[in-house]
Amino acid sequence: MKKFIFLLVLLALLVYFRWLSFGIFTSGDSLFYYSDFLKSFIHPSVWSNSHNLGLINVVLWRFPIGFANGLFGILGFSINISEKFLYFWPTLIFANIASFLLVRKVTKSNLAGFVGAIIFNYNTYYFVGITAFLIYAAAPWVIFSLLFFMKSLEKKSHLFSLLSLLFLFVAGSYDFRVAYIGVFLLLFYFIFYYLIVSRKMLRKSFLLLLEIIVGFAILNIYWVLPMLKLGSLTSNSVLDRTLFGNEFLNVLYSISFYHPFWTGTKTAYFHPQQIMAYFWLIPIFAFLGLYLNRKNKNILFFGIITLLGIFLTKQVGHPFPNIYPFLFEHVPGFNAFREASKFYFLIALSYSVLIGAFISWIWKNWKIGRSRVYGKYFLLGLTIFVFLWNTLPIFTGSIQSLFIERHIPKDYIILKDFIANQDQYYRTLWIPSSSTWSFYTDKNPRIKNISLLNDNLWNKFITTGNYIDTDKGRFYIKYLNQQHMVSLLNLSSVKYIVVPLEDKQNHAELFIYYGKNRQYYIDELDKINYLNRINIGTKEIAVYENYNYRPHVYATAEKETIYKDLRPTIYDVRSKFITPTQYQVSINNVKEPFYLNFSESYHPQWKLYLGDFKWYNILFNKQKSISDKDHLQNDATLNSYFLDPKQVCLSHEALAKGDKVNDGCVRNKDGSYDIDMTLYFAPQSWLYLGLIISGSTLVLVLRYLIFILSGEARSRFARERDLYDKRKN
Repeated sequence: MKKFIFLLVLLALLVYFRWLSFGIFTSGDSLFYYSDFLKSFIHPSVWSNSHNLGLINVVLWRFPIGFANGLFGILGFSINISEKFLYFWPTLIFANIASFLLVRKVTKSNLAGFVGAIIFNYNTYYFVGITAFLIYAAAPWVIFSLLFFMKSLEKKSHLFSLLSLLFLFVAGSYDFRVAYIGVFLLLFYFIFYYLIVSRKMLRKSFLLLLEIIVGFAILNIYWVLPMLKLGSLTSNSVLDRTLFGNEFLNVLYSISFYHPFWTGTKTAYFHPQQIMAYFWLIPIFAFLGLYLNRKNKNILFFGIITLLGIFLTKQVGHPFPNIYPFLFEHVPGFNAFREASKFYFLIALSYSVLIGAFISWIWKNWKIGRSRVYGKYFLLGLTIFVFLWNTLPIFTGSIQSLFIERHIPKDYIILKDFIANQDQYYRTLWIPSSSTWSFYTDKNPRIKNISLLNDNLWNKFITTGNYIDTDKGRFYIKYLNQQHMVSLLNLSSVKYIVVPLEDKQNHAELFIYYGKNRQYYIDELDKINYLNRINIGTKEIAVYENYNYRPHVYATAEKETIYKDLRPTIYDVRSKFITPTQYQVSINNVKEPFYLNFSESYHPQWKLYLGDFKWYNILFNKQKSISDKDHLQNDATLNSYFLDPKQVCLSHEALAKGDKVNDGCVRNKDGSYDIDMTLYFAPQSWLYLGLIISGSTLVLVLRYLIFILSGEARSRFARERDLYDKRKN
């Protein structure tokens, strides 16, 4: 067994040899993060303020792996370092080990495990789908979870069920969609095991399954609680998306285990390819493995999973094209799979078992006769070749995407230093969109121009006119000349507007997607009179400054509006960033009512509290916020709070007397007030509570496992000592 695992890991390191360096590998949704931003991952936050104008963080389930990334950021390392330790290298090793062990367990054959691992790890889905890398990274932990669950049912052991739980939790930290599939995989196996394998001790078996499902729910309650409070658990920016990619998927691609964009060299994104003839060997070998090993009950289970994977992966293709949309609309959580290619994981898993079983069968049964002996070697070599041939463009780098090293252009380093050295809050707007090398942090968020338009953040102020696709370059820039746009930028704390590079060096020609060349956007920005192009030392990156941008938190005597230029009042407003969900604010010497303005996207859960603030008081309503009727959405879709110092600082009972000042207020001799406040996104408290529950549960599970394992180790040591004593005597 060890030599097969060694060969598999060695093969993975040879194929992905470029990933053995600390070079930068980024493409598509696989982004680059500087250490300055990476370290923000260490603090869990319900609100994400580093992109656009702020939004609810709907991927909170990534916190465990994000926390680990944050530790690297604190040490000064960027994502190209942390991803090797957290994503690339563990995946290359454990995906091979997990798939080998699963196939070996089902087939009782090391050779079958070796072949199955090659099938699982070198298919076109993992190579083509850049976003599928997170699926691939989560996959080994689901396989380990399934392995230990199978053992827990066989041995009726809590030890194995808890190990299954932990591995399922780890999978969810990489990609919760894979863990979602994993939960149903365990459930299906439990039903199959009871109906087909053994009906003995059903209650015990059910409790083991329940232990995993309930434990998994509790370990994830840290992000479920705040999402429930926000009403975003089943409806959010991810789950509200419509189906995508119907035209790219069908049952033939699913059966042949062929990604529709696979060409054998560079990926043809969104251009379905003809299936290469030799790929039809894959389903033939798989179904032969199922037929020849039909007496093996676990093989039958993976045969069922094969059919399920094929049926789901075809999406709306025939037969039964309406079932996937029905599941998408009615099954909780299924709308996270807006395109069905994520279910290729099920095909990869089941085909690896079935084809491994096919190889195992012919290896056991084709022992007599020269033709059979030669035949089994030929089929073994052919099976391995079909999948290893897929690695050629990875090895040569011709596939590009995530498999070739990138280099940060010097201009982006200059811009990064320019932004990082300014100790103030502001946003940067990137036109027509941002580069993967753009620098941003919680204190200096970035806005993608394309997001403002596509996400309709300012849609009621932007007149698109007769937009036509052939002139979309005008669409992406001309709105900046529209009425009130300068006010929107000011109120949104946009200080700089940046035009990125062409970046042909990294094969990232951004402008080809936006209708015009780079110079067109620069020429148009040069015409805008409220912007001033500045020289920060870059050779090509163009930077424009907006001098009248507002601070993140400021006060005005009147309600903020884009229709009138209200300069911030003379009130001395000081704000301190604590976390993306908490800011300390103080304002001095105020007598008259005023408006406190906060340039984050309006959300009713952004509360303003007076005085000493404790997050846990929010859970029990022990600390009251400023009245909701005084929390307003201003013209720029941002937050404004109306505050009357006398109403805020004096209790109702003592208002007439004026002799009692509320917590957070100091009354000065001249009758003015100094007010200390906290801006806080209230659902964050439920995240903290959830973290206490989930973290405590995790500690208890780990302590219990250590207790059991140490007890078994002591028992084993005692047995070996007794055996040694007997032999000695």
